[in-house]
Amino acid sequence: MKHGTVLLLGDANIDAIMPVAEFPVPGRDGLASDLSVEIGGAVVNTAIMLHKLGQPSRLLSGIGSDIWAEYLTRHLKDTRIDTRYLASKPDGATGLTFIIATPDGERTMFSHRGANVLLDKHDVDERAFHDAGLIHISGYALMRSPQKDAAWHAVSLAKEYGLEISIDTGLEPVIQNPRDLLALLPSVSLFISGRQEISRLLNCESPDQAADRLLGMGIRQVAVMMGKDGSLLADHSARLAFPAFPIRPVDSTGAGDSYAAGLLFGYLRGWGLCASATLASALGALAVTVYGAGFSLPDREKVTRFLWSMRTEPAAAAFHPFINEILPELRDEVNP
Repeated sequence: MKHGTVLLLGDANIDAIMPVAEFPVPGRDGLASDLSVEIGGAVVNTAIMLHKLGQPSRLLSGIGSDIWAEYLTRHLKDTRIDTRYLASKPDGATGLTFIIATPDGERTMFSHRGANVLLDKHDVDERAFHDAGLIHISGYALMRSPQKDAAWHAVSLAKEYGLEISIDTGLEPVIQNPRDLLALLPSVSLFISGRQEISRLLNCESPDQAADRLLGMGIRQVAVMMGKDGSLLADHSARLAFPAFPIRPVDSTGAGDSYAAGLLFGYLRGWGLCASATLASALGALAVTVYGAGFSLPDREKVTRFLWSMRTEPAAAAFHPFINEILPELRDEVNP
């Protein structure tokens, strides 16, 4: 398989997304104008976006033995996402997340992580690493044992097989268990986080300062997502601040996961920092234009149409040279 399979270790969930006019104060009702149910979880969203780009991936997650587990595996059946290493945990329910989306595009999540945290090191099958090109770990996998032990076992196997390691920290893991995230950093090649997360994790005043520290640890590529302010990307040869693509936000669920997929896609193909940032920024922007994530995320045709439309958009001028660079490559990759 070209460029190797991407292993993704983290949570697999069912998401129930409800748009509301405003987030209710305690004691009031939040009345949703709609309801959609999707498969989700950070690594599942990233895997789905990679699938839509034509990149094979493989999930290392825990699921229950319930109707939601059947729903999740059935919807992934006909994709390039390998589900053979999803571990069924009879003592835990499949992860379930209720997502409240307000008109400003912000989302608030209430999650029961369920069987995800029951994944243990014996569930991490060495065979999953044989044809892999990289392992991408969600920071949530480092929050609680036994899942945390499974994640560290996966790190050991990744080193044994010479795989590079990518991490998307997430905010809650930074708040609840920064120690394990900090311990992992010297082993990481690709670091993805948000401005608030790196401020707390590294006690840095700015994304630039954080990038200096992370690159000094030997990390090869650093990406700091800053929402409507765009993102900062840095490696040992360049540092770039990109604006956000001009879009109307609907729901930010899955935006960071989609952004990560774009970076992973470009990184595995040896794209330059600017090309990877352009794809990642486009995927993150498009994710914000729909409710929910999972299979609601934009497909490759929508991505290529969006990039084409942005070639002459003044607000996207910073991306113009790189859009023309990646469109032919993207078309070739997704139409093997």
